[in-house]
Amino acid sequence: MSKLGDSLRAQREKKGITLDQAAADTRIREKFLKALEDGDYQSLPGAVYTKGFLRNYAEYLDLQADELVVLFHQERGGQPEAPRSFQPMRPVVHRSLIFTPKVLLPVVVLAGVVLFVGYLYYQFTSFATPPRLDVTDPPGDVIASQPDLLIRGVTVADGRITVRAFPGQNAITDVRPATDGTFSTNVSLVQGANHIEIEVLDAAGKVSRVTRNVRLEVAATTPPGPPPQLIVEQPANGAAFTNTPVQVSGRVDRSITSLQVNNIAVSVNPDGSFTARYYLPAGPQSFRIVARNAAGGVVEETRNVVVSYTAAVVNVFVRGGDAWLLATVDGADVAGTGRVYKDGETAVFTGREVRLRSGNAGATQVIYNGTLIANLGRQGEVVDRTFTAQ
Repeated sequence: MSKLGDSLRAQREKKGITLDQAAADTRIREKFLKALEDGDYQSLPGAVYTKGFLRNYAEYLDLQADELVVLFHQERGGQPEAPRSFQPMRPVVHRSLIFTPKVLLPVVVLAGVVLFVGYLYYQFTSFATPPRLDVTDPPGDVIASQPDLLIRGVTVADGRITVRAFPGQNAITDVRPATDGTFSTNVSLVQGANHIEIEVLDAAGKVSRVTRNVRLEVAATTPPGPPPQLIVEQPANGAAFTNTPVQVSGRVDRSITSLQVNNIAVSVNPDGSFTARYYLPAGPQSFRIVARNAAGGVVEETRNVVVSYTAAVVNVFVRGGDAWLLATVDGADVAGTGRVYKDGETAVFTGREVRLRSGNAGATQVIYNGTLIANLGRQGEVVDRTFTAQ
């Protein structure tokens, strides 16, 4: 006899339940329920299914299912199954992002690297990019019919422009653009092919260059009329100048239409007089003074001089804004300096040692012993510069 089967049958009969009713209620086939009550384990399916039937049937009859499963294993000859225990699931914890030093440090380092690379890129583009230089006249390679060629264009406001014409020594230096960057000047052409170079140097020392090829073809004209009158009073040919600029002055008659000194236009006063000063480096220097009139007449004078320096001669030009300036010559502050110089003011300081302090280096330009020096620095920059006798 089966103790398990007896327990099941006794409980079912106690509850007054027939076997077919139990099969209908539990949805377990009647033959399997009968086999459980008879202990006929050979007629039952595998152990897994049998234990499932047994648990359902035990719960249906209000019996302890775990105890009956153990008894089933004992009677069947297998190992008892350990009672199942309920293991509660661990709650899922949703962690929010917390900025700990371990997380924050890489973020800060990465941001610093990005900023540094951006700064390097900005510096590279600022200092490596050449200044703008657009030459609008002539717009390209052209054929000219007049010997005077207008050069016009746009560049950076702090640029210094040099125009050279080849062949010959036709060079125009230190052409200063207007505040909006526009500039213009004239060069003289020779008959035939001319090569023009326009160059700009900005305050950072970067250079841009544009070239034009111009062919001068002057049509046959009537012979020019009588030349204008030109009297060059200064300088005397062969004169020597020490620590001073060279002054070119004289008179012309009222018939002239243009007056140039070394290819640079010079203004003429209503009475026909003219004066121009030139700050030149040491050594032999030559001046070519040319006057033209409306009749096509041309007159030319040449003066050769010698320039030398025994002291530091510093010519200061304030351009592109106001600038505070203090000059010290041979250890003593110069009276009248240590103030704000207005845009357009000039000053000259001479001595064995000249020290110049500017509160706006970008607006302070210097000619030192006849040599032009670019602006002492950038706009708003404070710069000290010392010049000594050579």
